[in-house]
Amino acid sequence: MEQHHLSKSSLKADFENIPIIDVAPLKSPDRGERQRLAVEIYDACTQVGFFYIKKYRGFMPVYAEEIPAADDGSERTVKKATGALLESFDIGYEILADPQRAPNDVLPPDTYDLYGDNQWPSDEVLPKFRETYLLYCAEALTLCRRLMRSFALSLRLDESFFDPTMNFPGVTSRILHYPPQPVDGEVRDGLGAHTDYECFTILSQDNVPALQVRNTRGEWVVAPPIPGTLVVNIADCLSKWTNETFRSTVHRVINLTGQERYSIPFFFGVDYNTTVSVLPSCVSDDRPACVKPFKAGEFVRAQLAKTYVPYSEEPSTNIE
Repeated sequence: MEQHHLSKSSLKADFENIPIIDVAPLKSPDRGERQRLAVEIYDACTQVGFFYIKKYRGFMPVYAEEIPAADDGSERTVKKATGALLESFDIGYEILADPQRAPNDVLPPDTYDLYGDNQWPSDEVLPKFRETYLLYCAEALTLCRRLMRSFALSLRLDESFFDPTMNFPGVTSRILHYPPQPVDGEVRDGLGAHTDYECFTILSQDNVPALQVRNTRGEWVVAPPIPGTLVVNIADCLSKWTNETFRSTVHRVINLTGQERYSIPFFFGVDYNTTVSVLPSCVSDDRPACVKPFKAGEFVRAQLAKTYVPYSEEPSTNIE
């Protein structure tokens, strides 16, 4: 397998702006066009970890979510745990939302107790909400699978390298509501400094600016809403898979506008039973593997246990 070397610009990995990428070539039959897009995506993933592209379940109240306190002295976590100033509606993977699945397909064994049933409001309360949201999730799933193929190409792997890991992917979609700051002059994080823990996130945000991304100088770079775009950021699982060649970048949400803010993140991860091993092409004598092989579901479960009170490190059932 060809060794994938980092350029000097990738090693510096500093930024003041977040790139905008036209991903129309994802659907191109021309491999050359897809390859050129993959190079552009590779630069964004290694140098920033965020880029714009053009083209948990049920309701959770304000402060139900916490960003865990730092336990390793690293810059990747905040100084103390704090409840998030947001409320959310969360759903997970559902067969009816997956264009690659037939309605009578059955989920694989829920070894890590992560699939579960989604809790939908009734049609009397929100007419066609479930139908509309499932259509959005289906489009997001299709986009995510195409992006994973582009990531593979950018890493000089076969385009289909990740395909076997995306049969019943571990995904969560959230509708987030950030209320205005409760007290004038008192700054509260809507969502404190953190990294995401799946493979990557696709974010649809309204017109209220609040998302901030931290560069290597420790400066917070605003990711303003840009009409007609979605924001994509690399998350921890894919970063570890690439030996941290792809950057899982620290970000936060602070809504100082005095307005309500809404956003819809779609967190995409691979099948929970996937064994994630650092790619040999991203390992060298001076860059040994950053982590031992791990199960995707076990990794996600451990991160959920740090963030949400109802989750423990071990699932309630363990089906072999």
